[in-house]
Amino acid sequence: MKTNNTLLDVLTRHVREGRGDRPAVIDSRGTTTYAELARAVEERARGFRADGVKPGTPIGIVMTSRVESIVEFAAANAVHAAILVLQERMAAGERTAALADFDAAMLIGPDGVERLKPATRSCDDPTFAMTSSGTTGRPKVIAREWYGTLQNSEIFAQTFGIEAGDIVLTTSPLGHSYAIEAGTLAVFSAGACQLIPEGPLSPAQARVLIQQHRPSILQTVPIVLDWWGRGGIARAAAWRKCVSAGDTLPAPAAAWWRAEGVPVFDHYGNSELGQLTLDPEGGSLTGVVGQPLPEVQLRAGDGGPGPVVARFPGLFPVRFEAGQAVPLADAEGWVTTGDLGVLERGGLRLTGRSDMVINIGGNKVSPVEVEEVIRSLPGVQDCAVVGRPGPDGKSQVWAFVEAGVDNFDGAALRRRAGDLLTSFKVPAVIRRVDALPRTGSGKLRRSLLIEDES
Repeated sequence: MKTNNTLLDVLTRHVREGRGDRPAVIDSRGTTTYAELARAVEERARGFRADGVKPGTPIGIVMTSRVESIVEFAAANAVHAAILVLQERMAAGERTAALADFDAAMLIGPDGVERLKPATRSCDDPTFAMTSSGTTGRPKVIAREWYGTLQNSEIFAQTFGIEAGDIVLTTSPLGHSYAIEAGTLAVFSAGACQLIPEGPLSPAQARVLIQQHRPSILQTVPIVLDWWGRGGIARAAAWRKCVSAGDTLPAPAAAWWRAEGVPVFDHYGNSELGQLTLDPEGGSLTGVVGQPLPEVQLRAGDGGPGPVVARFPGLFPVRFEAGQAVPLADAEGWVTTGDLGVLERGGLRLTGRSDMVINIGGNKVSPVEVEEVIRSLPGVQDCAVVGRPGPDGKSQVWAFVEAGVDNFDGAALRRRAGDLLTSFKVPAVIRRVDALPRTGSGKLRRSLLIEDES
């Protein structure tokens, strides 16, 4: 499959083929059809051209949970601008740093348009860029070709099975690559409808939204899947399927939904290339994240963990630093993801991040393996494992556990873990926390646990 479409081309195709009156987006203000959305994008694109936006002009867009942000994004894409997607809740300092690295000439947000500086670069083809969490506090700005990005999202939609009649409830904020690529772009490519709630929803709030709009697909992250499963949301609608991404999917989180006959898919992707794998048996204890999507190529360890390397046709991602593009792919398009994994029977099993592997006396410990074991123990709601220096300066395995105060017994958990893990993998310290630190998309912020001195 080959596409040279802008997002506006996708919208107008649906209108031309008789789907203009179908819902495209549902936000807190109401429903926008494909015809209404296409007209709004065309009008805004004319405004961009009148403002001097040319192909390749670098623009930052703050993505809110409202249809207006989708209009801004699609219109900038229609005039072939270089677009940097920014998260709505991003700290001001991080946003400023990302805009400077991207050399953005304009910022578009809820308060309107802010001109930052004259554009110093241009190109004929549109660019898609987003920020990824950095370990130093400065976000990474990763950019790639638009046409390969849209093609990747279309392939995900087809493989996962999004259909024109589906209403897809996306729980992650649209400023995150997972929500806009596996969500907005994939949903529009299929002619379906995206339901975007304003802010995180409790199970009670989700039930009201679901009763009103009747979504058929849930696109979310493990923590929400588990929370809503416990809250009975699996029974609140006629769900066709769910997809989870962004972090390890614990088996119990998927079990709530499967008990109601709802298929749960696990999904693996990254900011550099987009959507990489899909697993219809998501939520196992094995760390398997599924088969590569069509046209995705993967390399990993054979028989033991090794670096996960991937490529997708037409994508050669770069990282922008101080306005300069630093290639992330080699000459053949292969990108090192930073994850470790094993290819088994054609599927990928992740074993952790290469920068998070814990060295205990020369033995390598995968945090993912230890977390899965501890999550299976009674009273544990969730768990994160990191390496931290002990009193002698050598690395120790530490486990931070979400559990109730009354039923928490760290020593008992250590003994149980010792029955299931090799001795050097058993956490030296198990500490209870009310809640693990997470990003706005639900991903664990392990660096905060490493740095925590409380």
